[in-house]
Parts: sequence; C-alpha cells; structure tokens
Amino acid sequence: MTFDLRTTILVFSLVLIILMGSLTVYSVTSIDVYYFFRFLLISIFAVLLVTLIFNQINLNRILSVGWVLFVLNIIIVLSVELFGSEIKGSKRWIDFGFLSLQPSEFMKITFALFVIQYLRFYSFQFNTFRSFFLLGVLFLSAIPIIIQPDLGTGLVYVLLGLMLLFICGMNKFYFISMAIFGILLSPIIYSFGLTAYQKSRIISWFSSDQTLSEKWNILQSEISIGSGGIFGEGFLNSKQNEFNFLPEADTDFIFSIYAEQFGFLGVLIIFILFGLFILLATIISMEQKRLTDDLSPYFLGTYFSLVIGFSFLLNILMVSGLIPVVGLPLPFFTKGGSSLLCFSIMIGLIFSSRSFLRW
Repeated sequence: MTFDLRTTILVFSLVLIILMGSLTVYSVTSIDVYYFFRFLLISIFAVLLVTLIFNQINLNRILSVGWVLFVLNIIIVLSVELFGSEIKGSKRWIDFGFLSLQPSEFMKITFALFVIQYLRFYSFQFNTFRSFFLLGVLFLSAIPIIIQPDLGTGLVYVLLGLMLLFICGMNKFYFISMAIFGILLSPIIYSFGLTAYQKSRIISWFSSDQTLSEKWNILQSEISIGSGGIFGEGFLNSKQNEFNFLPEADTDFIFSIYAEQFGFLGVLIIFILFGLFILLATIISMEQKRLTDDLSPYFLGTYFSLVIGFSFLLNILMVSGLIPVVGLPLPFFTKGGSSLLCFSIMIGLIFSSRSFLRW
C-alpha cells in the first residue's frame, strides 16, 4: 500500500481529529484511562475497517444496489416506531444491546447512492421530470424522520440532499423557487407544523426574553466556550462538566467542553485539521472528474466530503448559539455509534471512489 503526500496529510489530520475527539470524550466521562484507549482504538479501528471494506468493494457494485439500500433504509426508519428505544420522548434509535443505532443518520448515504445510480443511467442529464422526481423522493423520504419526531435531522437531511442535487447539476431555478416558497410558507409551517418544544427552540434563539430553563443549554454552552480563553482551562479542568452544568456534554455539546479545555488555540487547531481534510478530499475529488468519463466517483466523493465539513460547521454554529439547536453530531467527536459508523462509511466511500489507497 502506498500513499502520496496529500493522502498522508489527509490521513494524518483525520487521526489527529479522532485523537482529540477521544480525549474530549474521556474528559467528559472520566471513567478511567483504559476507557480512553478503548474508545480511541474502537474509533480508529471502525474507520480503518469500514474504509478497507469499501475500498475492496467495486464502486459499481455498490451503486448497482443503491435504490435497494435506500428503500431498506426507509423501511428501517419506519420500523423504529415499532422496535425503537424511546429516549426523551422520541423514538430514533434501535438498540442492539451492544450498540444503539439511529437509522435516519444513514439516509444521508443511501439517498446519495440512489441519486447517483438513477442519474448515472441518464448520463447525469436533468430534465423537468427527473428533477421533480428526485425532489419528490427527497421530501417524501424526510417525512418518516420528521415524525419520529426529529425535525433537526430531517431538515439537515433535506439540505444535504439538495446540496447533492446541486452538485450533480440540477437547474438553479428549482433551488431559487424552493427558497422563495420556503420563505412564504414559513409562517404556516411554524404555526401548524411544529411542536411546542420545537417552537420554544426557535423562540429561544431569536429572543432574549425567555426563562432560564429555555435558554439553559445554549447559555451554558456559550459560558463553556468563553471560559476557555486563549489557552484553555487545561485538560480535565472543565468546570461545566465537573459540576454537570452542560447537558449532553458527550454528544451535541462536546465541542463546548473541548473549547473550554483547550481554548482558542485548540479550536484553531481543530479548524485547521478539518479544513485540511475537507480541502484535500475535495481537490482530489475534482481531479477525478478529468481522469474518468464516469462522473459517479466525482459526485460521491465531493458530496461526502462536503457532508463531513457541513456537519462540522453546523455543530459549531449550533453550540455557539448562532443557529437553533438541531442535534447534529460533530464528526469523530460526538460519542455515538451511529455518527461514528455513518462518517466511517462516508470516508470508506470517499477512499473507494477516489482510489486513495493503491495496493
């Protein structure tokens, strides 16, 4: 196996991201040092194993069953209502005993495989029917996620699906039209389509006139980030975590704990590492466009690279209070089997589609 310089930098940045994420998870749980090494090894092993598996599978074979995987994923999402575990009033996870998975997370992957398979048959040429068909499939497949209820994941899934269609070359007219209709219909959607809990999240973001309980999560997250200063409070010295002020510290708000411990310099390092990963992955993906007549590797690689970058950006904006809380995991930081497996599969498909690994 040989690596070129860009691939070496890409892999090195990913390993450092996983290392920093594992350290932060350990600092939140603080069970023992063996837990840290166990979590780190599991994370690296999962990424390597999934990457190697997908690198050995011909991309054409994966795409040939794209629609099958997509339909199965929808069925599993629907089955969560029957077999899922209820946590905080929502059924989003299926408990396998040793691992709990959130099937809706994998919709970002299977929808992409379905779209690429479908458009590949037509040489990636859009017309009115194909555009409306794919948009219809996207919005309809988001309904099972939203009714769980998981509005945040559903909206992110739709946004990422639209990003995929834009990358594949859908006419900009459709995106402009959807943006206009979305703005015009937003009052109706807010009044009749959202639950009281979802409305309170939006209100707490727009208004400073709310109760302490309504703004507690974001307030504590902002305090945690601000407490880090330039150099941070130091590893294992998070007051927000020590006194249990910040809820969901090992999942949605784990970046806040990281920022408190490692400060602005630590945050800058993570931004550089993620930036390197996304930039190099996207550049190599764009090169694939001119190396082959088949655009499938280019579209898949670019999409999954941007999904990882988009997920990172949204989580940072969320914990900083710049957007409403949507419950989006931070790639390779958030403690959770679903997010780790989902992002590992994306990396596996990136490597597979771009032939990063050469045997």
